Amino acid sequence: MIPSKRTEAFQQRLILFGYFCGFVLFVLLLKLFYLQILRHPYFWRLARERTYDRRPLPAPRGRIFDRRGLLLAGDRPTFNLYVDPQYLRGKEDEVLRRLARLLGEDFSELKNEFLWKKKKAYGEVLLKKRLSRDTVARLEARRYFLPGIRVEPRPERYYPFGEAFFHVLGYVAPITQEEIRRLRPLGYGPSDYVGRTGLEKAYENLLRGRKGEREVERDAFGRVVHIVSETPPQPGADLFLTLEAAFQRQAYALLKDKSGAVVILDPSDGEVLSLVSAPALDPNHFVEGWSPQEWEKILKDPRHPQLNKALLSFHPGSTFKPVTLLAALEAHLVDPKEIIFCPGYYRLGRRVFRCWRRWGHGKVDIVRALAESCDTYFYVLGERLDIDYLADFARKCGFGKASGLGFPGEKPGIVPDRAWKRVRFGERWQKGETLNVAIGQGFLEVNLLQLTRFYAALANGGTLWQPWLVKEASGLEGGPLLQRGPRALGRLPVHPENLRWVIQGLTQAVEGKRGTGRAARVPGILVAGKTGTAQVVRKKTEKDRKDEEVPYEERDHAWFVAFAPVEKPEIVVGVFVEHGGHGGRAAAPIAGKLLRFYFKGERP
Repeated sequence: MIPSKRTEAFQQRLILFGYFCGFVLFVLLLKLFYLQILRHPYFWRLARERTYDRRPLPAPRGRIFDRRGLLLAGDRPTFNLYVDPQYLRGKEDEVLRRLARLLGEDFSELKNEFLWKKKKAYGEVLLKKRLSRDTVARLEARRYFLPGIRVEPRPERYYPFGEAFFHVLGYVAPITQEEIRRLRPLGYGPSDYVGRTGLEKAYENLLRGRKGEREVERDAFGRVVHIVSETPPQPGADLFLTLEAAFQRQAYALLKDKSGAVVILDPSDGEVLSLVSAPALDPNHFVEGWSPQEWEKILKDPRHPQLNKALLSFHPGSTFKPVTLLAALEAHLVDPKEIIFCPGYYRLGRRVFRCWRRWGHGKVDIVRALAESCDTYFYVLGERLDIDYLADFARKCGFGKASGLGFPGEKPGIVPDRAWKRVRFGERWQKGETLNVAIGQGFLEVNLLQLTRFYAALANGGTLWQPWLVKEASGLEGGPLLQRGPRALGRLPVHPENLRWVIQGLTQAVEGKRGTGRAARVPGILVAGKTGTAQVVRKKTEKDRKDEEVPYEERDHAWFVAFAPVEKPEIVVGVFVEHGGHGGRAAAPIAGKLLRFYFKGERP
């Protein structure tokens, strides 16, 4: 039978359909081969990443102790709440609403906080810190309904004494995105904290420790169901300091309402017993972070609480006069028995240089010049001294370069000479400028640590010690990682006889009837010291105005440095009060209270 045309057409469509099905099957097999064979490594890694997670375990940061073993900085356990955005896709509002109920917060505020932190986060979002144990219990009990939510214990930096140690310990703060890119090869990650200032920054490599790692298995909702493996973290090294916490706290209490600094040294070896700058900030607040409004307020504060004034350079005023006097004695430009008459001013050419005492000191010898801080006496020495010689002598006394403490941000100060002015201003040195340097003014700038170290050298007979703060760093594995001790940098270029003249003058400055530093006296203890009152701006019409009537930023800086007992010095105290007025009224009383606290146990 001959097939009809209709039957032939049907058979042809059937064959075409068979070809089509074969083609589709071939494509499916090809796709299956591509997914299962060629792309297997990629999808296996993707599946493993979603199922298994490697999480760094933060290392406890090293602790910091004072010389008596009192804890100054350490870690405390906290519970933090993390949210992984990839598990919230399509149900972000639902999960955040449940979370808001458990945290007792408003949903809108919580969502805004999540979105704001999400913009700045890499991967997981650290949504809440310092959860209470009750909150942690509520979250864990409802973990099944909260995909992508994780509560993790974490050590948090804690400073038990807050502001008093801010400038010496420094602080830690969350790592920035730029730092993550730069420090990732060293093991830093998005959730890390780094030391920003002070010892926290200077010893970051020792304090940070080494992170551990934990591999966990997660379910489809991001919840941990199994710990696969774990490498414990290695805590950072502990630092043991030369600081005396009691001194530090007393010094800060005395300065708290002012702007200034206190440095206390052991003159026998250069140990730093106290290093305070005020006002200060609470380092605990940096762990949480400042709001833009809070930080703007700090930056606008005229007392600049973020700056360490013990390491910034200022005009030292009359506290520099012992340097000038020793330089003149060593060059035989003044005889210790020479009398110089002070009428209240000194004339050099057509310029008149005023003594702080307008009616003059009359006849002044070397001891009285220091005791009563006669400017005219030192103007005379300044005219006799060559500025290049005086600058070289000052550098040998430790000025014009960093003290060697190793702290970030220390200003070396300025010891001007002819070459310095030629480079700085392109001008020749003028003789009158030497007279200003001779009384601690003009271009001269020093920091309080340098100045206190110089007086420590006067006290111990001439040895210039390098100030040091850290005695030892040690880890858990036994054996110190770092040990430090006294280091002599040299000796003052002075003869013992000349040194005795200066100490005699400094003793009369505190113990004498007309001494400018009498506020630093300690009953039964012989104290030597020198006041300084450094002009901030040149004032022509302010002589009859009281300090409090002068605008704050135009008031003089107050200085005082003292050591005691004179016969066998045990302690050197340097005080600087920014815009504090007269050194004898603003700085010397603070030094006196600290000396009485040390020798008599009197609390200010």
